[in-house]
Amino acid sequence: MKKFFNFLVIALCLLVAVALAIKPDVFVSSALNGIKLWAIIVLPALLPFFFLTALASALGLTRTTAKIAGKPFSEIFRTSGVCAYAFITSVLSGYPVGAKIISDLKTQGLISSDEATRAATLCSTSGPLFIMGSVGYGMFSSKNAGVKILVCHVLSAVICGLIFRFYGKREISDNRLIHALNDADNILYDCVYSSVISVAVVGGFICVFYLFADMLEYFGVIAFLAKPLAAIIKNERLASAVVGGAIECTRGCKLLSLCGTNKITVSLACGLISFGGVSVIVQSIAFLKKAKVKTGIFLSSKIIQTITAFTVCLLLY
Repeated sequence: MKKFFNFLVIALCLLVAVALAIKPDVFVSSALNGIKLWAIIVLPALLPFFFLTALASALGLTRTTAKIAGKPFSEIFRTSGVCAYAFITSVLSGYPVGAKIISDLKTQGLISSDEATRAATLCSTSGPLFIMGSVGYGMFSSKNAGVKILVCHVLSAVICGLIFRFYGKREISDNRLIHALNDADNILYDCVYSSVISVAVVGGFICVFYLFADMLEYFGVIAFLAKPLAAIIKNERLASAVVGGAIECTRGCKLLSLCGTNKITVSLACGLISFGGVSVIVQSIAFLKKAKVKTGIFLSSKIIQTITAFTVCLLLY
């Protein structure tokens, strides 16, 4: 299975390289658009959050949060209180900050691998700035739609955390909190350095997947993949938006908004945002691998979160 997967990735890389060579005028521009998206929108939003969360963690804010939320998180989600810090920050700042914080907590020895896996199913959310600002008001021209998507999205993450609380061993790692402080000589330098590297990695993923999504659309692959779904829902535009959004969430939400603001389009957008798209999932896995989070469990949680978010939004709209 692993050999087949490796062969598939190599074949895909070769096809992308050939496409770049055949249509450099089209696809180099796509890569540039991905970089612009990262530089203009993502970089200013994520870099401060990466830095502040790293600094707060180094200065011991995780310990304070753990003392306050230790008992409820231990009982409800079977995780240490420090995971409350990851969840709150994930909800406020969005993808992939939650995954990075979980990775940092595991690296610092504050949580076990099983705790990291359970926390990853809970701390994988988009932020209110994107949901309410970009999607709700900017795309659907509806503040109400943005609020409903945000509430259902966060609720779906909590439900996922409750479902996967039963995964792994019971051990809770609060006894290691005394070692949380960073002993580095220059905390500011270390925090800035790690933040810049992390946000640069995110930028690389955005550039690659933006290019990949444009290639699939250009060669008609998205339209082809959308045909079975279009046959079920009897709407080609909605089907193409969902398939495209499964690769790159922002693009899918924009296409859904062009189909009108109604129960179906808003609920589908909620589902896409909860899934995050392949681009966001790969970014998250890149961080979570360092925490030894089980990829299969994380992917399963994203599918459950997607279905839950769509269903809840559909019922509450």
